Amino acid sequence: MKKYEIYLPLKYNDGTEIEAEKIKQIREELIAVFGALTVSSQSAPYQGSWKYGGVDFIDDIIKIEIIAAADRKTERFFKEFKERLKRLLKQIDILITAQTIRTICSALRTRQDSLAVHAPSS
Repeated sequence: MKKYEIYLPLKYNDGTEIEAEKIKQIREELIAVFGALTVSSQSAPYQGSWKYGGVDFIDDIIKIEIIAAADRKTERFFKEFKERLKRLLKQIDILITAQTIRTICSALRTRQDSLAVHAPSS
């Protein structure tokens, strides 16, 4: 399994706020594809700093976490999703990371239950 983290900006590169409806659509799409997600609070966003072309940027961001299958289909989904997000949100780039993880299962769950992870639907 992998945990994918999307560092989603709350403002366009020009500093104007991204519409709440767009953030909602992004969350709804990810839930439709993977069945679940965890998201940080928009009222207390993370702050990221980066430099591009000699210009300093400071972004307010939320972090969306998704636990999914560690397969090519999921990896391909996130690569394509990243490009769509860049266009939709008019961003130079959007950070998406992936880490291999394992979950801690309770004694009551079977091994088969613990292997039931979410993968993008066809």
